Amino acid sequence: MAQQTLNIGTNANDGTGDNLRAAMIKVNENFTEVYSAPGFTVDTISFSGNEISAVRSNDDLVFKPAGAGAVQFPAIRIDDNNIVGTRSNENINLLPSGTGSVVFGAIKIQGTSLSSDDSTTININDGLVVDGTINVTGTSTLTGAADLGSTLAVPSGLTTLSTLAVTSTTSLVGTTTIDNITFNDNIIGTSSNADLNLTPGGTGTVVISNLTVDSNINITDNEIKTTQSNSDLVIAPSGTGQVVMSKADINGGTIDNTVIGGATPLAGSFTTLSTTASLAIDGVTISDNTVSTNSSNANLELTGNGSGGVKISGFTMPTSDGASGQFITTNGLGVLSFATAGATLSNSTIADATTTVASSSTSVLNSFDKTVVRSAKYFISATDATNSRFEFVEANVIHDGTNAFISTFGSVSDYTEGLATYTVGISGDDVQVKVTNITDDSIVFKFQRIAMNI
Repeated sequence: MAQQTLNIGTNANDGTGDNLRAAMIKVNENFTEVYSAPGFTVDTISFSGNEISAVRSNDDLVFKPAGAGAVQFPAIRIDDNNIVGTRSNENINLLPSGTGSVVFGAIKIQGTSLSSDDSTTININDGLVVDGTINVTGTSTLTGAADLGSTLAVPSGLTTLSTLAVTSTTSLVGTTTIDNITFNDNIIGTSSNADLNLTPGGTGTVVISNLTVDSNINITDNEIKTTQSNSDLVIAPSGTGQVVMSKADINGGTIDNTVIGGATPLAGSFTTLSTTASLAIDGVTISDNTVSTNSSNANLELTGNGSGGVKISGFTMPTSDGASGQFITTNGLGVLSFATAGATLSNSTIADATTTVASSSTSVLNSFDKTVVRSAKYFISATDATNSRFEFVEANVIHDGTNAFISTFGSVSDYTEGLATYTVGISGDDVQVKVTNITDDSIVFKFQRIAMNI
């Protein structure tokens, strides 16, 4: 039924309008239709059941409070462009129906999944903190610095990262372990007792510009050398293996394409063998013009073959030792031998020496063993070159095993007094002849000692 309008006439009580009964009938019919209809329309807004909708096509439905008021629902207030929860500590829930999603612009939320509604990239332009686990099943591209404050865990079932693209600097601080390989500072290591294998793919090669092995062997360009001072470079095959060089050139000395040995080993012949470095042969080292032994405290022995001797600078050394007390003499033709001295001393010894004292403090001039020598006579020459002073003096020394005694005499000098004074004492088993200079100037003492045995 169309809405009925009451006829109120032209003028009051002119008899042209509806009478009271007819008017009430229209009112009743209008209300009957309103109550029986599923909804009603006010202006351009329709109210039907639990729905409020716009009537005109493409019209917005606007809830507009007055002044500072807001649109109020039981637990939500909409104030301008803000949705505010009004009950304390309650969530605001956006719940789609069935398999539907919550869509914000081009961002779609379905269940616990966040995706792009238009298949474009989702950008997070500010900082992102994730307290739980991040699982990435697709390609991950880090264009800036990646800071992992704890552990980046890879599930045990994941063995291949198809693509890990890093276009900026990435720092892994501390020890980083990939499978059984660890990276720490400038060290690459393996798990316990495991080898480290560098294996290129296909025809590729492992390229290392500068390699040091065991802190001693260095390989750079085409050079192999030791880095530790005085360290030998040893090339040692295993078991019955051999060191095989198809072509060798030792410092310009040619051993090119020459076979040494064979089925029957033969001695190799070298016209010239030269080296600019030290040459170590078994226990002997040849360096510059010095021949020395390698082993600690080992003798250097020069031995001729059979009846042959050792010749040094034209002199032929004896091939056997002489008797005790003998000396070496020459025959005038470069042949050296042992001979006996014209005089043999059985109860005394003669020795000479020189020493320099540059202080007025008491210093030891000479000493002898008190268990071997009872007394000694000294002839002493003293020279003070700074002051052009010279002196010659004799001294007799004797001891009784506990105390020592000295007597100086026969002094001759170009100076008014002696250049030094002489004393004697015993220290341990040594009888010490001591000298004290009259000045701090350097004095050179030359002496001859005749010692008498006990």
